[in-house]
Amino acid sequence: MLPPLNVYDQQPRYFEIFNRGDTPFQFHLETDSPWLQLTQSGGTIQQEQRIWVNVDWATIPRDATKGTVTVSDPDGRRRIIINVPILNPASPQRDALDGFVETDGWVSIEAEHFTGKSEGESIHWVRLPDFGRTLSAMTTFPVNAAAQRITAGSPHLDYKMYLFHTGEVSVDAYLAPTQKFQPGEGLRYGISFDEEVPQVINLHSDYSQAEWERSVRDAVRVISSRHKLANPGYHILKFWALDPGIVLEKLVVNTGKTRPSYLGPPESFRNRL
Repeated sequence: MLPPLNVYDQQPRYFEIFNRGDTPFQFHLETDSPWLQLTQSGGTIQQEQRIWVNVDWATIPRDATKGTVTVSDPDGRRRIIINVPILNPASPQRDALDGFVETDGWVSIEAEHFTGKSEGESIHWVRLPDFGRTLSAMTTFPVNAAAQRITAGSPHLDYKMYLFHTGEVSVDAYLAPTQKFQPGEGLRYGISFDEEVPQVINLHSDYSQAEWERSVRDAVRVISSRHKLANPGYHILKFWALDPGIVLEKLVVNTGKTRPSYLGPPESFRNRL
């Protein structure tokens, strides 16, 4: 099974046919749907060949949820069927989408791509270009500002998204491994969906030697929180600034089982109206 093709980012997927011996062999490809596109229909494999799979989004039926690609030898005696999941919902339409959208069980967001922000009288948000492992980061200045309390107007970043799933979801916050340079328990931030009471997360709640070594080795700390959503549709994820020194690099909302990777999933499709 290939990773799903979706109407939002419209990125192709691929599979590879490779030779396990020294003798070249021929192959043939066919699909079960005219809107499923392949970079070639057959050929000869000397060593290996990458086949790209895409969708003609202008002609695909709205109710289509999957397709198949059949790989066979020229006489059809040996066949392998590859399933191709399709995400092409009737709503929201790609051009009408406002914010990020869930695909393949997650929403991945670079910190600088917030859809709204709130700043206090004494602190403000600052983008740190090229900071972190993927794009950039967001933090608050000045670094010697007093700790903030969560109120309706407290400094926070908003990330609007459309989710197809309900129930329990998790949010992974990718943060710089900042040292605990202030007295007290550790550096804190808040995180919440919509109007729920924000969860206050302590970046240094686990400050063991092993955890410190891991954060230095990976140059990031990933801290998860869990939330419950009653309905599908639009939601706003809020990241609240409490203590100065917190540096946010990325947020990943998991509604399914995200495939593990060192950098996390690539950023999800977003649209700004």
